[in-house]
Amino acid sequence: MTTQESPPKGKGTRTLLIAVAALVILAAVVGAFLLQPRAPAPTEVVVIRFAGWSAGETEMKSYQKMIDLFQKQNPNIVVKYEVITQMFSENILASYAAGAAPDIFYLDSAWAPVFIAKGAVYPVGDKLPKDFIDQFYPFLLEPFKGPDGKLYGVPKDWSVLSLFYNKKLFAQAGVPEPTETWTWQDLFNAAKTIYQKTGKPGIVIHAEFNRWLPYLMSNGAPPPTFSSAADAAYFDNPAVQKALKDFIAMFQQGRKEGWIVTPADVNAGWSGEAFGKQLAAMTIEGSWMIPYIADQFPDFKYGSDWDLAPIPRGTAGRATMAYTVALGVNSKTQYLDAVLKFLVFIEGPDGQRELVVKMGHTLPSIKTLANDPNLWPSHAKELSLVGKYDIVKVFFYGPKTGELEGQFNQVLGAAVRGEITPSDAVSLLKDKVAQAFKG
Repeated sequence: MTTQESPPKGKGTRTLLIAVAALVILAAVVGAFLLQPRAPAPTEVVVIRFAGWSAGETEMKSYQKMIDLFQKQNPNIVVKYEVITQMFSENILASYAAGAAPDIFYLDSAWAPVFIAKGAVYPVGDKLPKDFIDQFYPFLLEPFKGPDGKLYGVPKDWSVLSLFYNKKLFAQAGVPEPTETWTWQDLFNAAKTIYQKTGKPGIVIHAEFNRWLPYLMSNGAPPPTFSSAADAAYFDNPAVQKALKDFIAMFQQGRKEGWIVTPADVNAGWSGEAFGKQLAAMTIEGSWMIPYIADQFPDFKYGSDWDLAPIPRGTAGRATMAYTVALGVNSKTQYLDAVLKFLVFIEGPDGQRELVVKMGHTLPSIKTLANDPNLWPSHAKELSLVGKYDIVKVFFYGPKTGELEGQFNQVLGAAVRGEITPSDAVSLLKDKVAQAFKG
């Protein structure tokens, strides 16, 4: 019978110690791994669609720069920029029916009531902090308030109509440059003389109701408000009738003589292009023309080649138009938080300081930025001229502003072409208001 040998003394203890040590080392390794900072779970990338119109390549480039900056700061949000060049508001409204409306888009003050009435835009005032909203000029907020008192848009910037003039053409014609004492008759006389001396039209202006309102209001016409069919009586007002008929008659005669033109008359897409190409000595345009000229016509310099002045006085004072656009948020967007973050970025102080102030896009809608040292000299001058006006009318006539403006402009276009008489034009404008509110 054989007997089993017992292990040498101490061998079992050493084996146990090795096993325990291995377990300790393994635990330390696992613990160290667990304590290491873990890579964050990948965040879902959200794609939001942003639609705007464009006053030209300049505006598109400026917005793309801002979008690139926003995406750099918010890598989980991709902004798809879409530019609609024709019938912007109409096309946006039509896209709702197709379920293809963008998440955020330009909301013109003239069209805001239509979008609000259709429930197409989100009441952003319910989400934005009060101190954010309080930064803006109160009169620019008004067009974006609904009948329910809620705020459906915050202005991203604003513009004002001014008189732009070509200093060299004035000098060539020997005509003194516009001053704050200028009347409308001074403007018309200067336009005629410049044409006679240089062969260039004295003024280019769109046949659009909003461009003519400074003339109407400065000659006694009240600011228009169209809220019902009864408001068609606006065109029965003697001051309205006289100013409209006088301006149409002057325009018709001026086109025949060559000293006043529409942009189409000089093969230009709009007044800014005609002015930038120096095809006319003067125009009445908004602040949006300033960066367009700087970008598209860099050799045509503010201060040395062109300048701006207040719109002339009429028999009842001086008037101009103000324009503002908000960023409307699609009420059905699936990405409300991302969209609001983009809205605050573009419209807030930092965004406006970059886009509006430094890039010279238009005028800042945040009050404190009016004193920013980076404000373009041309923009600063425009802001300094605002106080010279007796009336500053925001481009907003009531709930059907956008619809009526388009119809008015068809009538005025026919009038300046001489296809209808001034009296017929006034009657047709009155009919357009009555028909818009019929039923």
